[in-house]
Amino acid sequence: MFENFFAFTETSIHWVDVSLIIAYMAGITVFGYFFSKRIKTSSDYFLAGRSLPWWIIGMSIIGTNIGSNDYVGAAGGAYRIGIAQANFEWIGAIPAMILSAFIFIPFYWRAGVFSIPEYLGRRYSDAVRVISAVILTLFSIIIVGVFLWATALMLKTYLGWPVYFSILVTAAVVGFYTISGGLGAVAITDSIQLVIMFTGAIAVAVLGISEAGGLDHFIATIQAEHPSHLKAFLPADHEFFPWPGVILGLGMVLSPAYWCTNQAILQRTLGARSEWDGRASMMLAAIAKTFVPFLIVLPGLLALTMVQGGLDNQDQALPWVIKNILPVGLSGLMFVAFIAALQSSIDSTMNSASVMITRDIIGVLAGRGVHELRDLKLGKIFTFMVLVIGIFCAPLTAKFEGIYVFVQFTLSLFQGPMLALILLGILSKKMTPKAGLYSLVIGVTSSLIMGLPSLLTSLGFTTAAQAAGGWNINMLYIAFWSFIISVASLVIISSFTTPKTEQELVNLTYSKTVPEVLSHD
Repeated sequence: MFENFFAFTETSIHWVDVSLIIAYMAGITVFGYFFSKRIKTSSDYFLAGRSLPWWIIGMSIIGTNIGSNDYVGAAGGAYRIGIAQANFEWIGAIPAMILSAFIFIPFYWRAGVFSIPEYLGRRYSDAVRVISAVILTLFSIIIVGVFLWATALMLKTYLGWPVYFSILVTAAVVGFYTISGGLGAVAITDSIQLVIMFTGAIAVAVLGISEAGGLDHFIATIQAEHPSHLKAFLPADHEFFPWPGVILGLGMVLSPAYWCTNQAILQRTLGARSEWDGRASMMLAAIAKTFVPFLIVLPGLLALTMVQGGLDNQDQALPWVIKNILPVGLSGLMFVAFIAALQSSIDSTMNSASVMITRDIIGVLAGRGVHELRDLKLGKIFTFMVLVIGIFCAPLTAKFEGIYVFVQFTLSLFQGPMLALILLGILSKKMTPKAGLYSLVIGVTSSLIMGLPSLLTSLGFTTAAQAAGGWNINMLYIAFWSFIISVASLVIISSFTTPKTEQELVNLTYSKTVPEVLSHD
């Protein structure tokens, strides 16, 4: 690692492109410094003082979502499997985003919570709150590492910078404005980055197809050389994305779990200035999401048809297209767009993790109430710690078959149980605190058992994987079955344990909603 830290590769990048990249990095850092002066309380830091308008939130949601997991990971997925990758945008997003806007966000917002674990704590118990916060925080730390690794691949492919040097540069820039400015800085920078991202993606699509000989020639080439890449659904025995798994695991579990229970996505809706703004923001994001597949899948297909001899790493598809197709100046601007996408994912994840550590883990375990200045200081400290640990987790990403697979596999280990608790908790007042705790533990344990052999194999522990069991359960089926197990556990255990009282469930279940917003600060 260290001997290659300064092993820069000579590239032919024009000085104009380099200047644009440096100017963007410097500008975003200065913005973080000036925005930090507006942060006075923990509510300002974690929820932007509950003052965000719907259009800022909606743009920020998409800016966060189409980060490394979409632009880099999905382009790499399209390079490998084709247009079936788009299922993660249409089947795996839009229906769940509408569900989130009309059912889930109103309950979170009216409950006045800072986080999804806080809602679970009020609906079930503090034990559920702490365990869910620990799970989501661990995922956030790992995912920060994924995003840092994705950014490093971009910088290595485009600028010739060493991977680990690139990770530290990215961490320094994003860490500064996120730690300084909190959710407000994250939301505003995400909105700016979204405009750059969409502009860049459209330019890549238009110029890339032109470079490939026009749309007709481009499609004809794929049909002749890679016909399987034009299939919307892959065979039932496909290693990563079998069509039954896409319907059951993605459509029914991973998608609604991501859009209805993901802290990084939903945190800005909790900072909305009104319930209407929170709901409208998700609908705006859903409309924008409709066009995303056309912009993120195409670069992978362009690289597939244009790279002679293939790529060493599928996740290099997007930076290769930017570097080799776009002209001077525009190339640098587009590279800035995709660096912006990566950074929007990192900043949102860091901020959401600091909320959960400060309020849902430390706050609950220490038995302390809300203290604005103390929580503000702790939030900044924990944001920095998440970033540092994420740096060391980044190399784990390289052990899996692409960024997208790594992220989806990790999500499959806990999203099913989380969705079960929140969905049934909102729909039925009969779900009990004990059932919530046992269901969460049983569901996550079952998913870990199902996924352990695959995880050990990916990390290189083949012998240990064989000892743990010879099964090879697809990640999409892991998500589906862990959800079913959690639902069954929740219903069965609730049938012989005591539920919360009617008063305790006000604004926490569908049948106990009242017009007034409850403040729990």
